[in-house]
Amino acid sequence: MNDFWVVYDQASGEELYRGSGAAGAGGYQTLQEGTALVVVPMEVVRLPVLDLDVLRNVLVNRIDNTAEQVRSRFITALPAQVGTYVLKEAAARAWLADNTASTVMLQPEATARSMTLEQLASEVITLADHWSKLSGAIEGVRFAAKARIAAANTVGAIAAAAVVNWSDLDAPAS
Repeated sequence: MNDFWVVYDQASGEELYRGSGAAGAGGYQTLQEGTALVVVPMEVVRLPVLDLDVLRNVLVNRIDNTAEQVRSRFITALPAQVGTYVLKEAAARAWLADNTASTVMLQPEATARSMTLEQLASEVITLADHWSKLSGAIEGVRFAAKARIAAANTVGAIAAAAVVNWSDLDAPAS
C-alpha cells in the first residue's frame, strides 16, 4: 500500500507539489520552512487538479470516527448498550416521578449492586445529565470542524480546518 501526499504553502494553503511512496513515507519527508504536508487518498491526486471534494469527504469521515472514539472514552459505545442507557434513564426518571412505575430496567442492577432503587435512579439520572452535556460538547466540536472543512477552499485550509483538539473535552464535573 502506498501513501500519497500533497505539500502546500502554509501561508496561502496552495499546493506546491505532490508525492507518493511506501506506506508511512509521508511522515519521513523533509519540508522547507513555511510548508506542510497532508497525506491524502490516491483519488485526491489522480488528476492534474486536486479533488478537494474527495479530501473534504475523507476528513469529515475522520472527524466523525474520531468523535465516536472520544465518546467511547466515556460510555460503552455499542448499539445495544446505548439503547440500554436510554431505557435506564427513562425508567429512572419515570420511577422517581412515580414510584409505582415499572422497575424491570432498574431492579436487577440495584439488587446486584446492593443499592436501593432511589440510589440507582439518582445515579442513572446524574450520569445521563452529565453525558448529555458532554455529548452536546462533542457534537459542537464535530460540527464546527465539519463547517470549517466545508468552507475551506485550498488544500492547506482544508487540512488546517480538520485539526481538532479533542483533549479539551472531558467528563463534566458534578
